[in-house]
Amino acid sequence: MSVYNLNVNFVFLLLSQIVAFSPQPNIKLEVIGQVTDKPNWSLFAPHENENVANEYVSQQILERGGIFVILRQEGKRLLRLEIKPFEVKIDPNRIFTKKGRRKNIIRHNPKLRTNTYVFHRAMRLSAALAKLIVSTMGGTETSRSWVAIHNNTHGYLGDNKQGIGNISMVQYQQKLAKGAGFILAVSKKYGDEDDLFFVTEQQDFNAMEQSGWNAVLQHPQVVTDPSEDYGSLSLFAQKSGIRYINIEAERSTSNFGENHLVEQQQMLDYVFSRLLSKNTNL
Repeated sequence: MSVYNLNVNFVFLLLSQIVAFSPQPNIKLEVIGQVTDKPNWSLFAPHENENVANEYVSQQILERGGIFVILRQEGKRLLRLEIKPFEVKIDPNRIFTKKGRRKNIIRHNPKLRTNTYVFHRAMRLSAALAKLIVSTMGGTETSRSWVAIHNNTHGYLGDNKQGIGNISMVQYQQKLAKGAGFILAVSKKYGDEDDLFFVTEQQDFNAMEQSGWNAVLQHPQVVTDPSEDYGSLSLFAQKSGIRYINIEAERSTSNFGENHLVEQQQMLDYVFSRLLSKNTNL
């Protein structure tokens, strides 16, 4: 390891802190940097196993300012809520609205009845965790920008290429063609189908399209359409009037696919250039 990396890691340790989720302390927020008015951006990694560019993101926060929040428990995508003697699984990116929390718990715990104490406790814990995350990122001040850091595995389920998951430009194109209500527009340009931006602002989408990036624009109707409310941070951001940009890039899972670190670094650099630009049409 180089002296530079040793110094960066030492500074990283000095400037990072852990915020425990008090109802269940084994769920934690690792926080790098701090909330400030200038720069007024917050970055968030909700899935602990999607971490291809986390070290690079942390370095950029140390250099550029802002805050980076990483949700941690056991290194997995789903969190476990301990409601003894039971455990309830949840996707931490589906807890930011009441309808989303309900759908989330039902999906990942199909045997759990909705009229039980465990279910209602899971709803309350999910709501409390969402509140802690938003508060740690600086609250719902509309001048802020939220940037989500995600990774997905090569292709998508059912693509006849052994693809995994449902994040892919090809998949988004197909969903839009079939009338998916949560997508307003898709721009498939250059690069891998797994490397893309998912945004809520028309100006961000237009600029990304003009610059040759793969991009998906969320439809504003998700705010009012209950069928499209899955509790995601992107939906909550749109509902709260906060600019939201998700940076998606491919990762390797069990030696399937590749870690697109360089691509995600380039995408992050591009986002920072937009956040720093006074002319949002650039």
